[in-house]
Amino acid sequence: MASIELNILQERELGRLLDYERATCTVDGELVYRCAFPLRPDDDLQRELIERGALAKRPDDRRGTVVAITTDGYSYFPAKRRAQEERNRAKTHDTRLVALSACFAAACVIVGFLLGRFVS
Repeated sequence: MASIELNILQERELGRLLDYERATCTVDGELVYRCAFPLRPDDDLQRELIERGALAKRPDDRRGTVVAITTDGYSYFPAKRRAQEERNRAKTHDTRLVALSACFAAACVIVGFLLGRFVS
């Protein structure tokens, strides 16, 4: 998973910022430039995202200090999705293994019954 851990509110805020950036900073699905958001010291979610490393402060000549999405912020949702897919794949693998073991056990019982019935 990504190197950052976020709670649900932080995930929603990061998702909202990413959606805004995709809507305003892309042309034909290609990211043209990265958005810079105004620093709001009174916004607890923004402060928490900065502390967790999903956002970073950077100086701007015109607007003072702004906030931009970091590489960890961009990779958070794809990494989370990959981790969930890996957990699902492992769960499916375990289910198949148990089902195969049950079928093998049933076949052994049937063969044992037939051998006991016809050999004696």
